[in-house]
Amino acid sequence: MTPLARLVRFAAALAVLIALAAAHPPPAAAQQTLRLAYLRALTIIPVLDAEQMGYLKKEGLKVELITLNNGPAVVSAVVGGSADIGWAATLPAISAIAQHQPIRAFLTNDFQRWPDQMGTYMVASARSGVKTLAGLKGKTIANNATNGGCDLMIRDQIRAAGIPATAMKMVVLPFPQMKAALELGTVDAVCTIDPFYAAIMHSPQIKPTLLAEGMVANLKQLGSFAVDCYFARADWLDKNKAPAAAFMRALMAADKDLAAHPQKYHQMIVKEFGLPVALANAIPLALNTTSMVAEAKDYKPPIDALVRTGLMAKPIPPEDVVFTIKP
Repeated sequence: MTPLARLVRFAAALAVLIALAAAHPPPAAAQQTLRLAYLRALTIIPVLDAEQMGYLKKEGLKVELITLNNGPAVVSAVVGGSADIGWAATLPAISAIAQHQPIRAFLTNDFQRWPDQMGTYMVASARSGVKTLAGLKGKTIANNATNGGCDLMIRDQIRAAGIPATAMKMVVLPFPQMKAALELGTVDAVCTIDPFYAAIMHSPQIKPTLLAEGMVANLKQLGSFAVDCYFARADWLDKNKAPAAAFMRALMAADKDLAAHPQKYHQMIVKEFGLPVALANAIPLALNTTSMVAEAKDYKPPIDALVRTGLMAKPIPPEDVVFTIKP
């Protein structure tokens, strides 16, 4: 075979290979699915934005959402292995770690900051006649979970007001049910968060009175602390540092996107929670555009508050709460 013939044959074979490659492209890189347990709150908005904007896909992630009623239920899902990661207030995670559960906070989602980022609220109905914390004596107040963030808030705020926890009846209700309970008069007051707080405050049936703001009574002195977090089993984090860091990057990108486009943030609240536009627009942005790295110092204030309210017998080192992962 002449050199020219060999060259022609080689070119033909190469053309066939190129055609086959075009017809059968290599499979896209597999995306890792993270099963995320959470409770319905504004925190879901950045996760949805991260999906819609492609931030999760860019990081090679997919998120499967598991909706639960409260923080302790989220902790149980993560500990039991039905969820890879969970979101809740820092309190359920800290309480679980104090009970030797194998979870760690790896991402600080948000902070409470004095005076413009309070995050949790105690509200009474006009029907109850309660106008101050002292007026809660003999009344019924709802929180969303025992040993959760609102349970702590109620106990710490009334403690600072000189009222024992035994002076009132505390019941547990999921956040979405609290507005109806106030309207019906089955509870006198609630501890709640946005967007449910906004709906309660604009209810003509409730005619609410705001009793207290901030999960801990000494927030003014503290300045700030970690109020909610994403957590996972420590053994899962040992094996999955890369996807945990990727999730942090995607979430930070979404928070920055929403902070730059507050109208989109409020539109997503309307779509996800069914609030009227004017009501959704009144909700402040609950975003973290600084650092999401879980640092021990930010978890000490809630540990101290758990101990002084009797929700935890003794303090634990804040270093035992976190699993530091850099994005």
